[in-house]
Amino acid sequence: MKKISSLICLLLIITAVSCKKKATLDGKEVLTVCGTKDPLKNIAWLKDEYSQMSGQPTINGIVLYRYNDSEVIEIQNAQFSSTNQHQYYCDGTKLNLGVPADFNKYRQDRKLIGILFGTNIWN
Repeated sequence: MKKISSLICLLLIITAVSCKKKATLDGKEVLTVCGTKDPLKNIAWLKDEYSQMSGQPTINGIVLYRYNDSEVIEIQNAQFSSTNQHQYYCDGTKLNLGVPADFNKYRQDRKLIGILFGTNIWN
């Protein structure tokens, strides 16, 4: 009987822990980005980018990466003609990836943190 009680207690604890609800953004876990929990509203330049694509189809995305120990926000829009001109640091400064070798290094070394909006169309 003691084993059954212990097993039931363990199952209840596991159930309680697994049911913990996480805050979400577009159905995904909310990430702290550039020091804020709601970057699409609290980072002015990103809010502008988001407002331009928020009503469009899901072939757009705002994706967060870690690159060279910094957070990099990549704006992905199907209407853009190039994938290497839309990466930004938290303050809105563009990464200089105009040289193909620099862009290739970025693509190789970046680490996906999460999708802030839409779809990661340039993965």
